[in-house]
Amino acid sequence: MEEVKNQIIRLIELDDLDKARRMINQLEQDTYLSTDVYFLNALYYIKIRNFDNAWLWLWRGLYDYPEDPILNEWMAEILNLQGRKQESYSFLENISKIGNTFKYPTDLIPNNRFNAVYDQHHLPPHTLKNKLRVLQGTMEIANQMNTLSNALSKMGVYSKTFNYYPFYLNYQSDYTWPLIGYRSSPLLNNKQRKLAEDILPNFDLFHFHFGTSMTFDYSDLPLYRQNNKTVIMHHWGSDIRLLSKALELNPYSLVKNQDEIQIQNRLNILTENISHCIVPDMELYQYVKNYYENVYVIPSMINVDSYVPSIQKQSSHSPLLIVHAPTSPFIKGTPYILKAIETLKCDYQFDFQLIQGMSHTDAKKLYQKADLIIDQLHIGSYGLLAVEAMAMGKPVICWISPFMREHYPSDLPIISANPDTITNVLENILKNQDLLQELGLKGRKYIEKHHDYKKNSLKVLELYYSIHN
Repeated sequence: MEEVKNQIIRLIELDDLDKARRMINQLEQDTYLSTDVYFLNALYYIKIRNFDNAWLWLWRGLYDYPEDPILNEWMAEILNLQGRKQESYSFLENISKIGNTFKYPTDLIPNNRFNAVYDQHHLPPHTLKNKLRVLQGTMEIANQMNTLSNALSKMGVYSKTFNYYPFYLNYQSDYTWPLIGYRSSPLLNNKQRKLAEDILPNFDLFHFHFGTSMTFDYSDLPLYRQNNKTVIMHHWGSDIRLLSKALELNPYSLVKNQDEIQIQNRLNILTENISHCIVPDMELYQYVKNYYENVYVIPSMINVDSYVPSIQKQSSHSPLLIVHAPTSPFIKGTPYILKAIETLKCDYQFDFQLIQGMSHTDAKKLYQKADLIIDQLHIGSYGLLAVEAMAMGKPVICWISPFMREHYPSDLPIISANPDTITNVLENILKNQDLLQELGLKGRKYIEKHHDYKKNSLKVLELYYSIHN
């Protein structure tokens, strides 16, 4: 075991980070969360200049092993690196009490490991007295936290993201603590609440997403008000969608969570402590308007510049490529789509690709090759897949309910289809493929106008300043 740990350290020193990452993951499986797992993860994140995650790994380690000399030593180093010298001294004092019984002397690690050059995004929070300091968390939804954080940073905000749910899509976060599959428990909530207390002084405003906070039981929420911190909740869909209400707006509605009492109870707890809420569209506004004191509608956002339009000119020699990428097949209407594809295959020549379980980066490469992208057939509003597809200049099929059609901008170019009409809609497209190029061009213009992160992040920032104490 000692040999394995030393090998990982050596790999990190030699910049063989992929192999080091794999070995750390294996060590975590073999030894669970030993002191060495915490230390090696911190070392890995220091190497890749993610000092926030390095701090978090050390914090978690010291919560479980408060007298471990190595973890204390490296926490002192990280805090010193971040300019938090007063906090660093307390860990150095711990070391003097514990005694220098190191398993891994720090001279195994080159001194230049800590020679970081800070840019505005990485300056330590306590030095930013005139800047707004924002933490988003604790669930990444379709890269929205990361996209907003990048935009805020460019506008001079000290902005960080915290994610408890790093799914296979591999979206980036500043702080990541994987808790997928964990349930709320007193032990875990106590640990999360202590983390919230320790991270609290570094931020002015907490922007939470998808009905989450820093603790699973919401016991952290009173802390923000007690410490004069501003809090916003950002809801995205299944965290608030009530089936009974949804069916009033859209007869094809389906929901992931049919327990309406549970959803309502959560909203009651949240709104006892949070006054401000953001939703991306008017459908979701209907579910929260009677709960939060203030509800703001700000559309989802993407970095338009990172999506190069790839508008295909359909050739009679190349079959149409239709792509569908469901994260939740039942909700997205995948069974109806597959049935329509099989029916039409008998009479028409085209290709179809179902994308699942793939990283966001890899999926985007396949979207670029598509001639037509199908989003969903039940919800009644378009999601981030449709936004990305239109940004690439791809025509999109998606069910837009009459209610949402009235509330969307009039220039929305999406082709609407539901479970009853998807076969006929697809057949009409296969007969009229020459219409797709124009729809792709209109889609790109629509996204530039309504979903550009530069425009929508500015709306968020203006909201921050309007409600921040």
